[in-house]
Amino acid sequence: MLIEDLYRAPWHERMESVITDMVNSVITDNEVLVQEIQEWEKSETRANMIVGELYYRNKTDILLKKQKIAWKSNTQLTHGFAKKLVDQKIGYLLSKEPTFGTKNVTYRKVMRETFDRGLLKKIKNVGKEAINKGIAYLHPFFNEEGDLSFKKFPSEQIIPNWADNEHMEILSFTRVFEVTAYEDKKKVTKKKVEYYHSQGVNYFVFEGGKLIPDVPAGIEKNYHFLINDEPYVWEKIPLIHFKYNEEEQPLIDSIKSLVDNYNMQASTNADLLADIPKFIYKLINYGGADLAEFLSELNEYMVVKLDENGDVDKLQADIQTDAVEKEIDRNRNSIYEFGRGVDTREVGLGDASGVALRFRYSDLDMDCNILEAEFQSSFEHMMWFINHHLFVTGQGDFTEEKINVIFNRNIIIAETEAIENASKSVGILDNQTIRENHPWYNEEVEKRLKAQEEKLQKENDDYRKAFPNRGEIDGKEA
Repeated sequence: MLIEDLYRAPWHERMESVITDMVNSVITDNEVLVQEIQEWEKSETRANMIVGELYYRNKTDILLKKQKIAWKSNTQLTHGFAKKLVDQKIGYLLSKEPTFGTKNVTYRKVMRETFDRGLLKKIKNVGKEAINKGIAYLHPFFNEEGDLSFKKFPSEQIIPNWADNEHMEILSFTRVFEVTAYEDKKKVTKKKVEYYHSQGVNYFVFEGGKLIPDVPAGIEKNYHFLINDEPYVWEKIPLIHFKYNEEEQPLIDSIKSLVDNYNMQASTNADLLADIPKFIYKLINYGGADLAEFLSELNEYMVVKLDENGDVDKLQADIQTDAVEKEIDRNRNSIYEFGRGVDTREVGLGDASGVALRFRYSDLDMDCNILEAEFQSSFEHMMWFINHHLFVTGQGDFTEEKINVIFNRNIIIAETEAIENASKSVGILDNQTIRENHPWYNEEVEKRLKAQEEKLQKENDDYRKAFPNRGEIDGKEA
C-alpha cells in the first residue's frame, strides 16, 4: 500500500463524485434555450432587424440630434428613403397577382382560391419584412373554422435552428415575444417563449433568466394542429422562411450611413439658414437705451434715435450653401445606386424610350431577380403545407403535381413604343402573342373578345335568317 492511499477516498465514493460532476456538467434543453435567447437578444442580426423596421417607418438616427447652445436651432429633417426603396421593390415584383402554371386545371383553380386577396396581401407584407430585416417568416396554422391559414411572425421574434449552413431547412425554432397582462389590478409585461419542434410545441414564461412552464398556454402540446379534435404533427417544422438575399442581409445595411449623412447634411444646412439673420445692423452713437428698443422703434416707427454724429448701416449676411447642396445631391445618388432603386426625381423619366427605361430600371430589376429566386424556393415550401392540407382534408391529392408560381412584374414601359411594335408584328406573330405583349392587355381582354365574337356571330345568324338565299323560296329550290 502506498502512503497516498491512506488519504484517498474509497473507490465507490470517488466514482459517485465523478458521476455527480458529469451529471452537473450536462446542460439541459431548457438551459440551452435560455442561452440561445440571451445571445439572440444581444445579437447584431436582431439589432439590424429593428433598425430596418425603424428606418422604414422614418424613425432615423437624426431624431437623436442634440444642440448644446440654447439659442441655436436643432432641426431634425428625416427623409423616407428606406420606405421608398422598399415600396418600389414590392410594387415592382409583388403588386400584381401571380400566375400558377400547371397542366391540372382543378389544381390551378384550387390555388387561385387559396391565394385570395388576403393571402396575397400577406405575401406582400412578408416581402416588405424580408427586405427590411433580411428574412421573414410565415407560420401555417388552422383558424377557428378549421381552414389552413398563415400568420406572419415578426423576424426579430424568431430564433431558427438550421439543419444546414445554407439555411434551407429548419429543425426547430423558438419564438420569443412580449404580451401585456393584468396581475393584482396592475398592468405588467411578460416575455413568452414558444419552442416548436418535430413532436409539438412547448410553452414557457421567461423570468429572471429562467424558463418557467406556461400553465395557461398549456405547458406542452404533443401535436402541431387539430382537425376534428384529432391531433396531427407536420412532417416538416411549421415555419416558412422568405429571404431578401442569400446572405439574409437587410436593405438598411447598404444605405444606413448614406441616409444618416443625408439627414445630417440637410438638417445642419437648415440650422445654418435659420440661425444666420438676413441683415446685420451696424450702429454708431445709438441714442436709445438698449438693442431691444432699437428693434422696436425700427419696426413700429421706421425711425431710429441717434446721438450727435450717429449713423446706422446695414450689412448683408453672405450665406454659402452651394457646397452642402452638392454634397446632398451626391449622397442622394449614392442612396439610389446602392439601394438599387430608381430616383423618380430624374428629369425626363416619363419621356424616356423603352431602352432608356430598361437601363434606368436595371438595378431595381436585378435586385428583384434575386428576391424572386429566394421567394420561388419559399413558395415550394409553402405549397408543401397547402398540398398536404388538401390531402388530409379530402380535397384532392396534389402532392405529386408540378406547379410554377410566375410573378407578374409591374414593368414600366414606353406605351406608345410598345403599341407601335405590336402593330408592326401583325402577320409575323399570331394575334394572341401580339395581344399579350400589348401594354393594356389582361386576362379580361380574352373574355371580352370571346363575348364580342359570339355577339357578332349571333348578329350574322339573325341576318341570314331574315334574308334567305335567293335560290330558296319557302324552303324549296326555285
